[in-house]
Amino acid sequence: MRKLTLAAVTFCAVLALGGCSNRPSDASITTDIKAKMFSDPQAKSAPVDVQTKGGVVTLTGDVADSATRYAVFKIARETPGVKDVQDHMNVQTQAPNAQAPAPAASPAPAPAPPEPKSPLSKKERAVQARERRREPSRDTQAAQAQALTPVDASQSSDQAPTPPPDNQTAAAAPDAAPVPAPAPPPPPQPRQVEIPAGTAVRVQMIDAIDSATAHAGDQFHASLAYPITVNNEVIVPAGSDVYVRVEDSASAGRIAGRSELTLVLARLDFQGTSYTLSSTDYKQTGRSEGKNSAEKIGGGAAIGAALGAIIGRGKGAAIGAGVGGAGGTVAAAASKGQQVHIAAETKLDFTLQQPVTVSFSPDKNTPRR
Repeated sequence: MRKLTLAAVTFCAVLALGGCSNRPSDASITTDIKAKMFSDPQAKSAPVDVQTKGGVVTLTGDVADSATRYAVFKIARETPGVKDVQDHMNVQTQAPNAQAPAPAASPAPAPAPPEPKSPLSKKERAVQARERRREPSRDTQAAQAQALTPVDASQSSDQAPTPPPDNQTAAAAPDAAPVPAPAPPPPPQPRQVEIPAGTAVRVQMIDAIDSATAHAGDQFHASLAYPITVNNEVIVPAGSDVYVRVEDSASAGRIAGRSELTLVLARLDFQGTSYTLSSTDYKQTGRSEGKNSAEKIGGGAAIGAALGAIIGRGKGAAIGAGVGGAGGTVAAAASKGQQVHIAAETKLDFTLQQPVTVSFSPDKNTPRR
């Protein structure tokens, strides 16, 4: 019975020792991780320190980028016997606006890494010797894999140039100001032109004039029937306001006389300015009643004399002549000579006797009718 118990204990101890011998030691775990890092093109040049204690691996050191950090972490995590990985690696940050170096056309073989200070086991030396023989092909494959592998987002953010601060961006590229609309062209400046003497002016009456009621000095409204031009350029357009003044007015009297009406140009109102005009006169005379009155008076006397001679013989003829003449005079005095009447829209012609200088804006010089 005692022998059986001792055999069972011995068997269990052997099994325990065998199980313990199958589990990798901390030193072998560290060696396997370093060997795998040396074989990996991404992690072989990373200066990472690997320490293992109780199956827990601690990684420390500075790596070039996040991709290298992840490669080292993955190697440690996938190594047999590793229970946990403590990642204390730091990613080296690039200087702002630093441009990434251009990749070489054909990567040169990387120099062999220095021998580790710690003594290597036989297994580690065999792995390193095998890797040295395969080094050129490994480098070529690593370059191709790096060119085809998509860049990690964190790596891109590390390599991308840091944008300048907001104030520098605003200074470098200020907001585009709205382009102002082009200013309208300035209006034409007023011009001064002299209308020479001898210029013909035709007006059209707006007001009617009658010699029976018009008096010297009265002014009546008219407008230009045709434009006033100088050197074939319209200076005063048709329709501009003109005023005609009565220079002399004579109404036909009793017994004898005729009606007369004399008109001249008084002024021109043009673009807000009034200009005094001097012109030849326009005269119109009514038909005289003098001859007609004499015939009426003489005819009455002859008829009276004939009637007096028949009624009272010689003396009656003289009396009859006087009575007949008096009757003719009354009849003539009852009628007056024909009055001068100038109706509205009548066109009258004048000629300037003195030059007149007018100021006008060409852009406002349009006919008024």
